[in-house]
Amino acid sequence: MATNCAVREPQTIDGATLAIVPTPKRRRAQLDRLEGVRSEMSRVYREMESGKRDSQDGSRLVYVLTQIAKILELTEIERRLIRLEEHHGKVRGAPGRT
Repeated sequence: MATNCAVREPQTIDGATLAIVPTPKRRRAQLDRLEGVRSEMSRVYREMESGKRDSQDGSRLVYVLTQIAKILELTEIERRLIRLEEHHGKVRGAPGRT
């Protein structure tokens, strides 16, 4: 049975006045580059320092970000190694080279 209900946006309530305030839009982290991962780690650290985020929760997030950074590093190393191997194969196969 289908219902026609509208999807509602989340609302933020000010704890002091109980008034509804606009919910800030969170930017999506760019985790496809090491700089983006570093930036996200820094953000999590600042949130833990200021008390906005529990340190246990923050530590878990930083651990996952560390794993993402390792994968990015290994992917880059693998890409460079493949390029070197391809180049080396072309050089060895060239006439007059051994």
